[in-house]
Amino acid sequence: GAAGASQAWLSATTALTQEELAGLGDPARAYRTFLEHDPRAADIWQSELEEIQVEKRDRMEEARRLGEELEHTKEATQKVQTALAALKQKLQEAEAEAAVNPESCHRAATLRDLLAQEEPKLVHMFDEKRQRYELDFARLKELKREISHLDHGRKKLEATVQSEFAIWRQAVSDRYH
Repeated sequence: GAAGASQAWLSATTALTQEELAGLGDPARAYRTFLEHDPRAADIWQSELEEIQVEKRDRMEEARRLGEELEHTKEATQKVQTALAALKQKLQEAEAEAAVNPESCHRAATLRDLLAQEEPKLVHMFDEKRQRYELDFARLKELKREISHLDHGRKKLEATVQSEFAIWRQAVSDRYH
């Protein structure tokens, strides 16, 4: 059964040279010897670990890019708000001037028309920027979760390797002592 396969596996991976046996007192050397003898270390575990690292790097890069985009979107949104506020301020000033000086009525009317044309465009731009911001922000939160999940996966894999190492050390000990 499974125990037999496990024994056969340990029997194959614990066949050590005198030099390797002599180095087992040093935990770092023992670990290196284990990794050299267990095909999963060079092959399966290593490629899983690399896969996790590549995925994490990709997510981190996307998160960094999104962070920059969020910053740009925030700046652009503020510019739109500022432009709209400035236009409204000019109109108020022109209307106040027109109340005192009827010859200024033309400027107030021009600004009123301009505001009537520009405000819907600016509000639309503002809404688009706000939606972009919300989408990017949601994706950033999702990325943080994915990165944390990848970290968890890496820790789990490392724990598996450590536990296999402990089993291997015990088997070496049983075999040679």
